[in-house]
This record gives sequence, C-alpha cells and structure tokens, in this order.
Amino acid sequence: MNTEVDIIIVGSGIAGSTIAWQWLLQGKSVMMIADGEKGSSAVAAGVYNPTILKRFTSVWKAADQLEVLHDFYPKIESLLEARFLHPIDILRRFHDEREIKSWNKKAVKDDLKDFMSVDIVSYENPAIDAPFDYGKVSGTGWVDTVGYMQLTTNYLEAKSAYRIEAFDFKELKHYDDHVVYKQITAPIIIFAEGFQMRSNPFFNHLPLQGNKGEVFTIKVPDLHLEYIIKSSVFLMPYVDDLFWVGATYNRDDVTDAPTEEAKEFLTSRLERFLKLPYEIVEHKQGIRPTTIDRRPFVGAHPEFKNYMVFNGMGSRAVLMAPWAAQQLYHSVYNNHPLDPEMDIQRFHEL
Repeated sequence: MNTEVDIIIVGSGIAGSTIAWQWLLQGKSVMMIADGEKGSSAVAAGVYNPTILKRFTSVWKAADQLEVLHDFYPKIESLLEARFLHPIDILRRFHDEREIKSWNKKAVKDDLKDFMSVDIVSYENPAIDAPFDYGKVSGTGWVDTVGYMQLTTNYLEAKSAYRIEAFDFKELKHYDDHVVYKQITAPIIIFAEGFQMRSNPFFNHLPLQGNKGEVFTIKVPDLHLEYIIKSSVFLMPYVDDLFWVGATYNRDDVTDAPTEEAKEFLTSRLERFLKLPYEIVEHKQGIRPTTIDRRPFVGAHPEFKNYMVFNGMGSRAVLMAPWAAQQLYHSVYNNHPLDPEMDIQRFHEL
C-alpha cells in the first residue's frame, strides 16, 4: 500500500525526534524510519547549558536556542501529557582563586551576563567539597532524552508513522519534486542518523567526527542536590537517589563498549568533591556526531535538493536541535536562508 507524507525522517535520536515534532507541530505528516539500535542520544544526560564552563565562554547562538527550547519542549509535553524538560541551575565549582578572577571578568560580558551570576555563591552541602565556592549559571537544565525519544516513537507508532528497519539506500528513488522509498512518497527526506551518517552515500563526504562519551548512573541514598554540580565532571540529580555523572570526550576511540580508562577518569574526578560513598548502577557509552568547526550539518544535498541532512550537534543536541529544526522548516517552506555557519553549503563552496 502506498503512503504519502510530507517528510520522511531517517533516525530516531534527539535530532530525528526533534525534526518530527517540528513538522508535526506545523500540521505536517511524517514517516520516521529507524533501525532501533542505540545511538549516542540514548546515553546522553541531556544537559542544556548556554555557556562553556571550561573556558567561561558562551555557546554559539545560545540566547536564540534557549528561546526556542522553552517554547518547543513544553508544547510537546502538553500534547503528550508528559514531562521531560527539567530546568535547574548549574553551580560551577571553582578549583582555585585564578578561576574566580576569570569568572568575575567573564560574567559581565554582554553574551554571558544573562546566564552567569556576578556573585560568588556558597552552597552549604556537607556532601560536596567546595573550598572555593561556586559560580551560578541560570538558563540551564536537562531533558530526559530517553523519555523524549521513547514517547516520540510511541506517538508515531500509534499513528502508523514509525517503521523499525535498517534504511536501504538501494530502495530510495529521486525525482525532481519528490522522493520514493519503498511504498512511501514524500517531497523531502531528512537524514538524522548521527554517527551512522558515515555510511550514508549522499552525505558521507561531510567531515563528521566521532566523539565517544561515557557516563555513569550512580546511587547515593543520602545525597540531596538542588543544583547540577559542574567540576571537571558534572553531577546531576536524576530520579530518587540516582544521579548522572559525566562525561568523557574521546575522539580516538569509537568502539561501542565502556572502558576502564573512562571509569577511572569519572570516579577519580567525582571523588575529588563528592564526600559520600556511592554505587555505580550503570556505565553507558555512545558516539556523539561532532564536526570539525563545532557547527551542525544542516541543509540540502548539492545535487539532490530534496535530500537533506540534520546532524552534527554533538553534546549540545537538546539545546541546538529545536532551533536548528525551526530554521530548516522555514528554509523548506518559507524560503528563509539557513544560517550560513550551519548550512552544509559551506563545504561545497570550498
């Protein structure tokens, strides 16, 4: 039986789910195709943060992305009668006086002053060692990525708009004004495959990099946190007495297995400031799709204009994807130009 939809989406991670909702919220029909395999989104802690707390700088387009985020996720929560957006401030634990001086200089900058408090914060928590106190970041929080993606595929499945299968490129046919995949016809197809994009014959020329991330879920029965604590690793309240700890960044190892090296790194950094005993409940890993210029891959294939890509958001997908999906939607339907820094045209003009 032939099916006609407004868009075919390949991939069910944060990127694919966000594209689906951007189209659905505009009254469009979608068909999502995914192999059901775990990608990096399934292990993402889902923290969104408009600042880079290693260097005290702002994330690209942070204010614009936050504005869209706070509109986008609540709409879906309302539709699904669910909750996966969790605003919570971050406390950046200072390591020494030098960091405090750097924070004081950066917190008054135009692109950071809305997020970084100029006051140094004391947070009296006996479980956390912080002799130099904290800098507070607002406009932050986390998205329950697993819940978000699962509820999205459940919703699509109930509408016969989700197929679990490995995408077969030999079955894809291109025409001037539409594409056909098996019995599905749509004006456009968007590939949101994450690290699997390396096997996509239409977009594997883009310089996608893998960045392996490993995280823990730990159990600490007597720990009570009102903030995400960010030191050399972050410690984030999850549910009940469970907490996230992460993350590692490794461009050299793209194997799909947790490592002792990452375990040693996470435990050693965590134990520098957590003073309570803990139990590692789960150790997870995933390969983030990252890019050489820290900008996502968004836009149309140079030859097949209705083949599009939505990828390369790395560890910032929950923050960046809603804004970038909105940009892509308006590019497709309202002829708005994509931001040139994320448009894949940047690689075709070289």
